[in-house]
Amino acid sequence: MDIISDIGGSKEDISKCIERYGSVREHNFWFFYNQQRAYAKAFFFKFENDFGIMAMRYNSRLWEIIGDVLAPKGKKLEFFKQFLHYALFTKEDKKLFVCVPETFYNDILSIVEKSGKYKLTNSPIIYNTPVFNVKNWDKSLKGGEFKKLRNVQNRFFKSHNVGIVPSKELDKKKLIEIVLQWRKYRPKTSQTFYLQMYINLIKNHFEGTDMARTIVVNGEPCCITAGWSIPNSNNYYSAIGLCNYKYDGLAEVANIDDLNEIKEKGYGYADFGDSHKSLLQFKKKFKPEYCYQTYWFFIVKK
Repeated sequence: MDIISDIGGSKEDISKCIERYGSVREHNFWFFYNQQRAYAKAFFFKFENDFGIMAMRYNSRLWEIIGDVLAPKGKKLEFFKQFLHYALFTKEDKKLFVCVPETFYNDILSIVEKSGKYKLTNSPIIYNTPVFNVKNWDKSLKGGEFKKLRNVQNRFFKSHNVGIVPSKELDKKKLIEIVLQWRKYRPKTSQTFYLQMYINLIKNHFEGTDMARTIVVNGEPCCITAGWSIPNSNNYYSAIGLCNYKYDGLAEVANIDDLNEIKEKGYGYADFGDSHKSLLQFKKKFKPEYCYQTYWFFIVKK
């Protein structure tokens, strides 16, 4: 196992690993790179045959795995165990934070229970993730089920001077201001986990995204939606959805535009990210085909 600390200098090798073995929404080099902060360092764990794990180490001696293991299904748990042993025994750090879909959670739980060396600190926090069948998304919003959304969209465009432009074309300071305004309305977990990552994304010219769009209302940039293709699939991860909440209907219009563009690009399904209860209710307005669950939890030594 090689441990790579120069993430930028190893971009080509890490990107090739993602291209070969990437399977989940977090498997994106720039998403990984942008997680770095003054108190958090990125590391890439490289195993035999170029398999890998993307991870963060925080100054508090907390590790976080980004996505799941970059390896074929039959190999993932083997490398996860090696990484877990390194983080908690070799480095003697405090704990590992993991966020994975339910199927991989069950596999990890089995490892923890059988090992006799590890335990979960508490029951996992479970989030729901809505997934849209993009082929079935109706850009015209016809029918009774979309009547409220049609009315919101029509009222919004009638009431304001609205433009939709690539985010890369706009002043970075104005885009960062959207992030700071968004932060005021979000739970503390969102403020802590994502604020710097979003700012890094803007500073790095939205590298790694396949789309990044901003709605400009009355001359002012007011939202950012951005995302990327999920590796080895025809699916899309709508990773970023931020707005400054200045206008009624802004969030709805941003999501409609996002789904329209995802459909235009020819994707099959769109993952709209982990959602707490109120956010999930908002996303359900757009009629996802189904939801899946992700498990957030910590592993420590016994």
